[in-house]
Amino acid sequence: MVDDDPGMRDLLETIFHTHGGFRIGGVAQDGFEGAMLCADVQPDIVVLDYFMPRWDGAKAAEFMRQHSPASKIIAFSAVLAEPPAWADKFLVKNDIDRLLPLVEEMLQAV
Repeated sequence: MVDDDPGMRDLLETIFHTHGGFRIGGVAQDGFEGAMLCADVQPDIVVLDYFMPRWDGAKAAEFMRQHSPASKIIAFSAVLAEPPAWADKFLVKNDIDRLLPLVEEMLQAV
């Protein structure tokens, strides 16, 4: 999970752990940290905020594609209305209740 908002990171952890029973491989607070973590952990799925400090979602996704090509990326944004080209899936933060079904769908496709 990569998001610069600590409240959103806490909410995502709660959703994944408590409601979904998923193990989280790592949590990052900016795009650079998230890209490095992804390369190290090689997660199945990355939830990646679009607007962040240091590296934005696009730059982080480019690095992730090179260093963890099997990882699927969910672009997660409060401001984008359309999915970015680098994302496997896209979710508007207002639709966070759709996150777990989207992750489950992606994992079944693996």
